[in-house]
Amino acid sequence: MMKRLLSLSLLLGLTAMVSAQWVQQATGFAAASRGINHVSVVDQNIVWAAAYDGSGTAATIQEFTRTTNGGTLWTPGTVNGTVGLDMAMIFGINADTAWVPMYHPTGGTTPAQGIYVTHNGGLTWTRQTTATFSASLGSFPNVIHFFDANNGVCQGDPVGGYFEIYTTTDGGTTWTRVPQANIPAPLSGEWGIVGYYDAVGDTIWFGTQKGRVFHSTNKGLNWTVSQTPLTTYTNVYMATGLHGIAQDKGSASTGTMYETFNGGQTWTLINHTGPVYTNDMAHVPGTAETFVSTGAATGLSGCSYSYDGGHTWTDFIGTQGIQFLSTGWADPGNGWAGGFTDQTMPSTVGGMYKYTGILTEVMQQLQKEQGVVVYPNPSEGAFTFALKGFENQEVVLNIRDLSGRSVYSTTKEQSMVTYNIPVDLSHLTAGFYIAELVSGDFSWSQKLVRQ
Repeated sequence: MMKRLLSLSLLLGLTAMVSAQWVQQATGFAAASRGINHVSVVDQNIVWAAAYDGSGTAATIQEFTRTTNGGTLWTPGTVNGTVGLDMAMIFGINADTAWVPMYHPTGGTTPAQGIYVTHNGGLTWTRQTTATFSASLGSFPNVIHFFDANNGVCQGDPVGGYFEIYTTTDGGTTWTRVPQANIPAPLSGEWGIVGYYDAVGDTIWFGTQKGRVFHSTNKGLNWTVSQTPLTTYTNVYMATGLHGIAQDKGSASTGTMYETFNGGQTWTLINHTGPVYTNDMAHVPGTAETFVSTGAATGLSGCSYSYDGGHTWTDFIGTQGIQFLSTGWADPGNGWAGGFTDQTMPSTVGGMYKYTGILTEVMQQLQKEQGVVVYPNPSEGAFTFALKGFENQEVVLNIRDLSGRSVYSTTKEQSMVTYNIPVDLSHLTAGFYIAELVSGDFSWSQKLVRQ
């Protein structure tokens, strides 16, 4: 049974600075044309990413990269003892521990495919022998996810008439195959796709190349399945346990999407407006309905966002025509999207983009070229001032009490189109305060309520 990631137009070369919102970072790979096929964001500082060969030769590689400081420095590495295997994806738990499903892209049994884990930041990796994933029987380990430090699940293709899915309850020390009675039977010739899944809480979904979505609400122990209107490669991106998006990932896809409001039982077409891309998509944690889509195919390269659950999409400024790969987010102000390393200076240029603005629905309130929104207000002391349209301009923020006494003051100058100023007033007594922001001829003021 043969399958691969969907092919993309691998337009290579150095990508220029996309815009003030996306900052280029160096993934550190020694080889040129290394792309990112999966990003696993642990928090604002810790991110793991899996690489693939984007040179057009589709070489089998075992490389990853990791940052523990938000991307200021990325450290590349290799999954040892796996030459000949490909990496389906990567899932990081913390700075030291990460899991990868490794598979044989063209068959074979040596080295052994399956689940590999590192507990020392990627220096060494060990295969988990209790999850077999026999390549000789045609099963590939496609996705792995941990719900917490102890409970995880790894999904592979059908073997023996049903999907080969393993779970662990002891942090990966032992893996147990889920009984056949707990998993709906596959269709003829149906399989999962490497890296195609999403999870919220104890609930997980994965798509197949037949347009079906498998769904478990108890950490992978029991499964149901639904048929989307799609009949091709399908991936799922969920905002909550009930609401999310299924997107067409077939070779001829233009980004067709369906949404569910009942956890995937039924799906309805999204008649969207604006550019939606087909490489990857992610819900932004900390928001209700914000999604980001990325693209790297010919005529469909760029990066866009939606504040309304995928119905209306807007390009990030300056990203049109530039290849964006897998994306992952920690919160509205910290997101990453893969790119390609440069052909001439691979270890020092590019490979990753980091989002450095503010991606949240509150920015919809900023209808003019320049504007300010403060949230939450009222607050117990932690306020965020979201700014738009002040790039490369000095901004002065002053906060006074009602007697006119200054309680906070700061001056900022950023090159980003949107950015935020966090302000901590928790040391002040509850009451009313006045915030005033001035930049050139622009002035703004608003009452703050410190609860």
